[in-house]
Amino acid sequence: MPRNLNVSKLEGDALGITMGTVVLIEPQGLGDRFKTEFLGMAKGQFIIMRLPRIPGVGDHLYTEKRVTVRYMFQGNVYGFESEVLWTQSGPFRLLFLRYPSTVEVLNLRKCQRVDCYLPVRVGVGGDDQEQYAEYQGMMRNLSCGGCQVVLDAPDATLPSLAVDTPLNLDFLMIGTNRPVRLAGRAKNITMHKNRMVLGVMFDAVSDGVREGIESYVSSVADFLTA
Repeated sequence: MPRNLNVSKLEGDALGITMGTVVLIEPQGLGDRFKTEFLGMAKGQFIIMRLPRIPGVGDHLYTEKRVTVRYMFQGNVYGFESEVLWTQSGPFRLLFLRYPSTVEVLNLRKCQRVDCYLPVRVGVGGDDQEQYAEYQGMMRNLSCGGCQVVLDAPDATLPSLAVDTPLNLDFLMIGTNRPVRLAGRAKNITMHKNRMVLGVMFDAVSDGVREGIESYVSSVADFLTA
């Protein structure tokens, strides 16, 4: 597929799939798809899906039948070709597929998101100096539109946040070590004991900062797909 469609062809190890992911399976020559879910895998050997409860499904999913598999994961569409190894109807309905050698990834984000590990200072409280507080955290992924931040506080209190709470993020721009402050809003908030995971959407990004982020994202993406 053309590069300008943000399609990458990766090794099979880059499946990017988790248990319970909804999957579409299209048997070769059928022109129709079955919806099912991913259950597990043995890397390099096989993938296990739930065998759909559809009348006559055995007529289309049988040993050595070629299939196309597609699913969504973290804003990307993944797809690969495979073949049926084995099906089981009881006591559990299982579908075993051959582990793919390659997988195609179509990035749907306006700006691709890549993993990173950047120290970040998160400010909460806006312009209210009396209630303004800062927390040390780690930025785990980054795009020109937002990021994911993890706050750990084993001996301190984590901030009380709601969706759309305004935040300030202070960190050093990758590659230049230039201090950057970005305003954003909390969009996804997950708690794990003394850990808070935040999905942050940036309010506005200056051209200079955007170019720095895009340069970093592009260099990481090129390295991973080389």
